[in-house]
Amino acid sequence: MENSKLKAFLSYLETQNDWITASALANHFKVSTRTIRNYVSTINKDKPIISAAQNGYKLIPRESNEHAPSSQPQDSPSRRINMILKELIINTEGLDVFDLSEKNFVSTSTVENDIVIANGLIVPFHLKVKRKNDMIILVGEETEKRKLMSHILTQEASPQFLSTVKVQELFKNYNITQFKKNVINILEKYNLLINEYTINSIILHLVITMDRIKNNKSIEQTLEIKRLKSNLEMNAAKDIADMIQNEYGITFNEAERYYLLLLLSSKTTLLNYQSLTTDSLTSFVDKHYIELVRNLLDKVHESYFIDLTDDEFIVKFTLHIRNLVFRAKNKQWSRNPLTYNLKDTYPLIYEISVFISNELQKLENVVIKEDEIAYIAFHIGAFFERKKELETKILCAVVCPNYYNMQMNLVKKIEAKFRDAIEIIQVTSEIDNLLNTDKIEFIITTLPIKSLQIPTVFVHPYITKEDYEHIQNLLLKLSERKNILEVKNYLEMFFNEELFMKNIYLNNAEEYIKYMSQKLYEKQYVKKDYCESVLEREKMSSTAFNNNIAVPHSMKMDAKRTGICIIINDKPVKWGEEKVQIITMITINKTERQLFSHVFESFINILSEWENVKELTKAIDYTDFMGKISCLMDEI
Repeated sequence: MENSKLKAFLSYLETQNDWITASALANHFKVSTRTIRNYVSTINKDKPIISAAQNGYKLIPRESNEHAPSSQPQDSPSRRINMILKELIINTEGLDVFDLSEKNFVSTSTVENDIVIANGLIVPFHLKVKRKNDMIILVGEETEKRKLMSHILTQEASPQFLSTVKVQELFKNYNITQFKKNVINILEKYNLLINEYTINSIILHLVITMDRIKNNKSIEQTLEIKRLKSNLEMNAAKDIADMIQNEYGITFNEAERYYLLLLLSSKTTLLNYQSLTTDSLTSFVDKHYIELVRNLLDKVHESYFIDLTDDEFIVKFTLHIRNLVFRAKNKQWSRNPLTYNLKDTYPLIYEISVFISNELQKLENVVIKEDEIAYIAFHIGAFFERKKELETKILCAVVCPNYYNMQMNLVKKIEAKFRDAIEIIQVTSEIDNLLNTDKIEFIITTLPIKSLQIPTVFVHPYITKEDYEHIQNLLLKLSERKNILEVKNYLEMFFNEELFMKNIYLNNAEEYIKYMSQKLYEKQYVKKDYCESVLEREKMSSTAFNNNIAVPHSMKMDAKRTGICIIINDKPVKWGEEKVQIITMITINKTERQLFSHVFESFINILSEWENVKELTKAIDYTDFMGKISCLMDEI
């Protein structure tokens, strides 16, 4: 590629103050959008100086170049596959495989291999990527595509999107650990209960606000201060602002204090019934901003197949958008030290944030700077981090009268004991006051209650050791059930009808290993030398169990794809010193090992029982086998 063309391309980008789309650049230079992507790829080869996003290209500011991450966004297979799936979800008419390869800076063969892996990953969503000539398309129900998009974003946001460790790295001038303790002490003084996720979110907000005020960027709004019925949050907000002024010499003006009050009201309380919700939001925020946020979220839903209409998220996001619009109209921009880290580490979350910013610019006739886009990404990422956290916990409600702080003391004790296992999403004095019972997985109550067909644990108002044991026992049952449902959902991801065989009779273990390895190689699960690795493992010690099964496998996790090849024989065959009827050869890909471990553990638990093995040997075909596995999992 001629250097003169690249220089002209760079010179033109230098004249642009904002993002410019690939199509606009293509029109200017009279070339294709593919050529524009090639220009960017070539220029960024040695050092990234052009930033790429959903809304086009932009030069990275010189002062940021040395800290900027690679602009080649999909630098790992899993992230690249997620972005390919995202593109297929939102481009329902399909995509050209050559365009995908150029967009992701990889060869077409790499994209083709990614599609094979992707098809394995999306089995639980009943979706499939199909190819016709140069076009690939995602086939399946729209509801399943929405679930897949939400799953991809949830995976991207983990782990600890807003951890205090991350905040400390970015804001070295503050002792975050001590600051966090100070804030918690103030909140506890007013009986405002918060979990770890919530306190981290509050700390991040406060530190960003402090940093902004320090750089003379306070919010200067004329506000009609409206009091919440409870003054707990108001007192807490005042004390926190006073603490910040005393410790750091940073003054929160009236508008900043009111914003902090609303933030606390929307985040902290389990027991304060007057906390801020979407229903009460209109009493404190202009209706225009509430409608604006709903409009933005509808557009995200339409374009990206994801639903962000969670009550807590809408409250926080509305407060943020209100202040963002004010800053944009008054050109009071906020510096964000996380901007380039977010773009590189969370590409899809950042892309959605860019989309929201573009829509906001059009709707409000304002200019949104890149640092402000990163703040929007905080909210999107935090939403999906929270979603991921709640998926691992059991959601419960507490029913207890509120005499003499009885309710508060009970909730504190339960949270202290089970904070890693449960999430208390409601606290009420009467069972009839429970809301959204479809989300509640079990109830802890000090009162006799009528049956709601929800698992319930009765405890004493002053909780006892036996009460803790009853809660723990129910949690174990619910967790086991949750794991089983998850495993069943992923079964078809690792089992394949093409790798299921009946009545294959060979002479010994070595012949079976060679035969099954060849099958796996033909189906592109393993490399050519996989058989040698399995034979090497078998020589160390037999992989046959004494209950009629053998599980030959490699000691390495270097398979192209994770999968299970299985042979079931009506008559036992010789395997070393043992005789077996079920032979299971397992291949493991390193990137899928964590997900596979859940399935593998349950599968091995089933095979460890002689009665289960006996039942599986009766399977007449693949469908019958999968049905039997599913039933046996229900009995675990």
